[in-house]
Amino acid sequence: MSYGRAHLEERLKRALAEAIGGLEDPRLFLLIVEAVRLSPDGRVLTVYVEAFSDEEKALLALSHAERRLLSEIARRVRLRHLPRLEFVPWRARPA
Repeated sequence: MSYGRAHLEERLKRALAEAIGGLEDPRLFLLIVEAVRLSPDGRVLTVYVEAFSDEEKALLALSHAERRLLSEIARRVRLRHLPRLEFVPWRARPA
């Protein structure tokens, strides 16, 4: 992975974590964005999250808030294409 791609993923991770922190949804209490991976074509951003509460409810809440999260990402990070967000539990990450 190039420095530019790693740097972009880190900026996306930070922007997404801040945007999630701004949501007032109790299902997202104690949720951590552990990592993000941008697909090679930049169309899908896989977001690995760890929830210390009900994981299924947290993933559902994130899916419901996807449009709001994307608008926050667009405000904070300049991208050619706004990716689709795919939320995955941290334990399911590839090695």
